[in-house]
Amino acid sequence: MNRRSLLAGVAASSAALAGCLSLADPAATQDETDPEPPADPDDPIARATIGSQSEDEPPHRVRLWNLDDDRRAVALEIESADGTTSFDGSYDLDPEAHVAVFLHERDEYEITVDVNGEEQSTTDLEESSFDDPCPGTDLFVSVGGGLEVTNESDGDHC
Repeated sequence: MNRRSLLAGVAASSAALAGCLSLADPAATQDETDPEPPADPDDPIARATIGSQSEDEPPHRVRLWNLDDDRRAVALEIESADGTTSFDGSYDLDPEAHVAVFLHERDEYEITVDVNGEEQSTTDLEESSFDDPCPGTDLFVSVGGGLEVTNESDGDHC
């Protein structure tokens, strides 16, 4: 192989690679970010505790937020897999308002959210989520009444 062919090949490859990299749109390669709680996440309009508090295990915190610009009527139902533990609450949430429920009983749970009388989502919490350092689940009513769910293993409530 002669030196000119080698240099020409390297130059062509570099130019092609540079062209591909310059065409990439950085915004197109980023994933959509999860919704963030509003400025004051420590001030829910309602707070409930299910089960007995333990110093050894932190609770699994469940928050339901209204990120819509309009007031929303929401219903939050939480039921353990064995049916022995349940929570049922209905609220009128102003924009950026939320409710918080702290689950102290280690179990699997089913969470159902209704927005303005329509079921939006059912989410399952695994018992293994209680193994996390400070588990939390946030449910966000989005613009138009849809629902998004995020989970975190190291929340700020512990």
